[in-house]
Amino acid sequence: MIGDIFTLLLLNPLVNLLVLLSHVLWGSFGLAIIAFTILVRVATFPLTLRQLHATRAMQALQPRVQEINKKYSDPKRRQEEMMKLYREGGANPLSCLGPILLTFPVFIALYSAIRIALPNSPEALEKLSSHIYGWSYLQHALPLEEHFLGVDLRGNGGDSLIGYFFVAAVAATTFIQSKTTVTTSTDERVRQQQQMMNVMMPFMFAFFAMSFPVGVSLYWVVNSAAQIGFNILTYGFPALGLQPVFKARASAAAPQAALSPMGTSAHHRPLLVN
Repeated sequence: MIGDIFTLLLLNPLVNLLVLLSHVLWGSFGLAIIAFTILVRVATFPLTLRQLHATRAMQALQPRVQEINKKYSDPKRRQEEMMKLYREGGANPLSCLGPILLTFPVFIALYSAIRIALPNSPEALEKLSSHIYGWSYLQHALPLEEHFLGVDLRGNGGDSLIGYFFVAAVAATTFIQSKTTVTTSTDERVRQQQQMMNVMMPFMFAFFAMSFPVGVSLYWVVNSAAQIGFNILTYGFPALGLQPVFKARASAAAPQAALSPMGTSAHHRPLLVN
């Protein structure tokens, strides 16, 4: 039942959209994946922007969160104080999850769509036909070109030399994305955890890319590059002297919420909120 709903509402539309984009973009399935990724990022940009502002707001409140954890041993009272702090600071922990919850099923569907859209046998081609809508424009777009930049998009990242290039690109863009997202914490333990994650995540996703189709790696690289751009536009990039373009409004309670007991603001920056 769930599988049928997934196929009807997400997998089939995605397969047909990729076929349509491929036909429009001179028969290039690689360009279709890039165009699809850009379309998704543009469509979800307002949600992404809210998530980035919420992440920064949550980071700015961390010193006060640590104070509450130390001050209150009763879990119920601690939770009440946390909720009060979030309300005063204008931060919503759940708003950080929106893009993640949206991206994950799309990623899973894309993995399946690439397997379906680039068949490697007559039986697989027949299976693809069952997912294509009965529009002549789409029917005439088949079969699709499976090569892009000299690599077979159906093959796994570890199957060829160029495939390894995409694996390395996945690792590089993941690392840069984490560096443009994470704000250095005042807590030494948290800072060490951040540094560890910055190193581990690129290797982890590169390991996944070894066994994923190159087409999925292409999507990941373009998606990460777009996220890096959004991060710089929202957070700025001090190392290059770049200032944020999309600045969030600060609530009246936010500066007080971000103050430490010594009266200095967390991270010496104004609190960003939704």
